[in-house]
Amino acid sequence: GGLCAATGALTLYATLPYLWSDPVRRFAEVFAYWAEFPHFALMLFRGDYVSSLDLPPAYAPVWFAITAPAFALLLGGVGAWALVRRGLRAPGALVRNTRLRFEGLLLACCVLPALAAILWDFTLYMGWRHLYFLYAPFCLLATGGLYALAAAARRFWRAGTGWIGGAAGIGAAATLAAMVALHPDQHLYFNFLEDRATPERLRTRYDLDYWMVSSRRALEFLLARYPEGPLYIHMRGILNREILPAADRQRIVLVDAGRADFHITQHRAWWYGGPTAPPPYAPVIHAHKAYGSTVFAIAAVNLERAEAAAAVPYRAAYRALAARAPVVRDRFDVHVDEQAVRWVRAPCGPEAAAPRFVLHVIPMQAQDLPSYSRSEGFDNLSFYFSQRGVRVDGACLAVAPLPTYPIRQLRVGQWLTEEKRMLWQADLRVPAAARAYGAAYRTLAPQAARRRGEGFDVYLTRSAVTLAKAPCTAADVQPRFILHVTPADPRNLPGLPFANRDFHFSERGVRVADACLVTVPLPAWPVRHLTVSQQQTETGRTLWQADLPLASAPRAVDAYRAAYRDLMAVAPAYRGAFDVYVTADAVAVAKASCTAADTASRFLLHVVPVRTRVLPPDRRRAGFANRDFEFAWQGAHFDGACLARAALPAYPVARVRVGQFRSGAPLWQVEIPMAR
Repeated sequence: GGLCAATGALTLYATLPYLWSDPVRRFAEVFAYWAEFPHFALMLFRGDYVSSLDLPPAYAPVWFAITAPAFALLLGGVGAWALVRRGLRAPGALVRNTRLRFEGLLLACCVLPALAAILWDFTLYMGWRHLYFLYAPFCLLATGGLYALAAAARRFWRAGTGWIGGAAGIGAAATLAAMVALHPDQHLYFNFLEDRATPERLRTRYDLDYWMVSSRRALEFLLARYPEGPLYIHMRGILNREILPAADRQRIVLVDAGRADFHITQHRAWWYGGPTAPPPYAPVIHAHKAYGSTVFAIAAVNLERAEAAAAVPYRAAYRALAARAPVVRDRFDVHVDEQAVRWVRAPCGPEAAAPRFVLHVIPMQAQDLPSYSRSEGFDNLSFYFSQRGVRVDGACLAVAPLPTYPIRQLRVGQWLTEEKRMLWQADLRVPAAARAYGAAYRTLAPQAARRRGEGFDVYLTRSAVTLAKAPCTAADVQPRFILHVTPADPRNLPGLPFANRDFHFSERGVRVADACLVTVPLPAWPVRHLTVSQQQTETGRTLWQADLPLASAPRAVDAYRAAYRDLMAVAPAYRGAFDVYVTADAVAVAKASCTAADTASRFLLHVVPVRTRVLPPDRRRAGFANRDFEFAWQGAHFDGACLARAALPAYPVARVRVGQFRSGAPLWQVEIPMAR
């Protein structure tokens, strides 16, 4: 250990000339500088935006835990545990035994730098890449864990060593298979500790493909779709163009935002709604996903290069704006309403839309601002034309949605980035917003809340759930709001027990005088049950919770009763503990004489497709889609009977496995073939 430390110190001194004149003091300067490296970046971490200059302690450990191969994490943990256990039992062995000394050094190399990064609050950004050097000693420590497992297995069973080695080989092969399935997006690997199955979950929780490695495929798509002429593109990751053949490179013209025909998005910059989305969302002509989350998308900023139908809503929006008087007339006409700010100009050349569009939102209450904007005193929603705008029929149209909190003032204009000056600007006062929210709160106050007490009062209508509190402080609205919406008919959410409508107060809430008000629209389908609460993000602790059945619940039970009568007219595919009925789009389990004990255990539903390639990459090795469910979420008791239904996916299904299990052990199970 001493020799290793001395060798490392001498190597550092020899390769860093800055240390030569005063090694001790200058090393302290370098350490302090890199510990507080002044690089500011807003990063998406577990669904919240965090600053690189003020990271939560869990940032690096969580990134490591969810992106390292699962079998390596297991073996590394076993290696660390075995070493600590050996050291506690016989401290002298760590000194006398060369292998244990080496493993102790590996453990120190893993733990001490990570601990220093947390305690000294090092500036890290875009994952744990600044700590990648820890992975080599961790893998060596995992080798020690494999050795410890093999030794323990050998004491109980002579052939145990082979089984442990085989299990490690299976773990390595599984990771390799996942990488092959992800190709060419191996750099986006996440292990099973993070939910990879829920659509768009990873994109909304973490920064995906920040360096735009995947943009090469976006360029190849555009080259194939538009085989002639130049392509004017705005994108990050511009070096990807240099990988392409010379003839293709000549066709790709990388331009600023205002001159682009196409915009290739970066990881989290997902402003676009879909191929038929209305303004302000430019139509997407192609999107690429990994683990069900969008990695990049191509939006047609110039609608003359997209399908003709895509321009229809934009032409209508432009005509509607042209008939109204703007609140600002300058290089762009500016229109403001309760939902958005709209810029419009005709005719409009690329140079007019090239400068950055400025939108500064000053709230009535400073605490409504996101934490990273409070020092500036306004919410900076500025954007480039490629992010919020389109060109159609020679006109430019850009739209920026406004926050929901009461707004005192808006600053609009355009900014010349290179010259660092405003091209034009206008300040607008917006007094009506606070009055509107105040009226909404006064309307709610006399009504009977569905839930009163600690936390927020909860009000329900057919179309929305509203949370209100008075008096209300900034601390009251800091924790995340949890809203889970359970449908009356589970077919409304195939494979999911509830719709997740979680949000932060800054996204949907307003402050009126000393009160807080949040309104969240409910889905259009009938709702059986709502769970509303607040939760501390860091600890996961629930501060308060309300479970609210809705009036549509009796109608939901009636629907199950009617469905049960229809099923009784046909023969089930299986008779047993539960009768199983299978149709083209659903599986139902029913029982005539049914108690709560019968439905307490979880139901198994494995869907085996005709072609496994329709499955997400992490399910292809298993060969089936796991649709297991709880009866409480997808079933009902009525007249002594019970019925639960689960929707089947749209792709062709070869067979389904249905059953019940408790504590991992099957209570009953049947496999039913499907007509292809």
